[in-house]
Amino acid sequence: RVRLLRARAAAPPADPPAAEALRELHAELRAIAGALTDQALRGRLLDASRRVADLTRSQPDGPQAQLTPRELDVLAQVALGCTNAEAAGRLSLLPETVKAYLRSAMRKLGASTRFEAVVRARRAGLLP
Repeated sequence: RVRLLRARAAAPPADPPAAEALRELHAELRAIAGALTDQALRGRLLDASRRVADLTRSQPDGPQAQLTPRELDVLAQVALGCTNAEAAGRLSLLPETVKAYLRSAMRKLGASTRFEAVVRARRAGLLP
């Protein structure tokens, strides 16, 4: 908790409404991309979502975790405050599948809670 508080204090102040709008846009782009069968269009949308995430990128704290696209999709929904069931509905997945992706992302990020996983993914520039 102390590390999270220090990191939060050291972070530059962000405009909360604008930051939240970027997070919602990022999650929506990833959700749309996940529903597409056209690989070229999916790639363009995922690239756009990466550029949105880069808008809020800070310097990573070390080696960056390599998350799968679905792990990022799930984390993006969790970052918006979605429950596992809500994330499952938005991503057309089963709640158990969402849990599995979340556990995997948490393990890769070295996080023990959902909140910590989101914070670490944001620090790494994986989420806005």
